[in-house]
Order: sequence, then C-alpha cells, then structure tokens
Amino acid sequence: MRRQHRRRLIKAIAIATVLTFSSTQVSVAEPPPLPEDILNFGPLKNLFKFGVKCEGQSDLPHISRHKPGTVNVQTRTTCPGKGVEITTRLTRIYKGTRLPVTKSNQGSGRTTINVSMTCIWKKGTKKIRYEVSSVHRLSDGRIGYTYNFQDLEC
Repeated sequence: MRRQHRRRLIKAIAIATVLTFSSTQVSVAEPPPLPEDILNFGPLKNLFKFGVKCEGQSDLPHISRHKPGTVNVQTRTTCPGKGVEITTRLTRIYKGTRLPVTKSNQGSGRTTINVSMTCIWKKGTKKIRYEVSSVHRLSDGRIGYTYNFQDLEC
C-alpha cells in the first residue's frame, strides 16, 4: 500500500514538472481595438473562421433572462488542440457617452466570456446602443476580430 502511494506521488510530481517546464510559451492578450479603430479593418462580422475547426464568435448583446435590468453578451473562441484567448469589450453608448466594460479569458481548445452591465433605459426614451468588440487569439499567433451591436430597451 505504501509503495503504491509513493508511486502515485512520484507520478504526480513528474507530470507537474513536465507541465510546468513544457508550457513556457505565455500568451498575453492586448485589449481589443476601440470601436472606432475596429471599423478600420473593413466589414466585420459576428463570426469568423481561423481555419479547419477554429472560429471566434460574438453574440448580440441582449437583455438577461436571469437578472432583469442587465445587458449580457457572450463571446467564444474554439480551436481544438490549441491555446485560445479572448479579450472582449462591451460598450454602452448613450447621449454621446461611451461606457466600456472589458474582460479577458484564456483556455485550451475553447474559452468563453460573458460580459454584463446594467441597462439604464427608461420608458419613453430612445433605445440604447450596446456594442461588443472582441480580439480572438490562438497560441500559434493567429488573431481574429469580431464586432456586433444591438439597440435595446429594458
């Protein structure tokens, strides 16, 4: 019994050591371009494909069903067998004022981000614009951009 415990401990230490020293490539996301800058890339879509099974997507901002009065958006990057990373900015545009919220996440093969903010729309006023812009990165250096928007009332 003791010998089995020792073998498991040695195996766990060996795996941890290999993982620690084999993952020396660190990927750090830059913040997504400002909405004004992202439009300079030409027509952008809410979905793009890196290649065979790799893609990034930004959904439409929408009113939360779980938390009333909140606007949510989800973005994801998928690429089996590669490191993936997303930086997403949700921006509320109201009366000329832009209020952004930015989040980042990374993973292996797939990562998802949910960004939310309070909806400030009042009955009788114009709908409020919510824009989402994202930078999707793969561990092999490929980068993609997505952009989407929705005018909402709570």
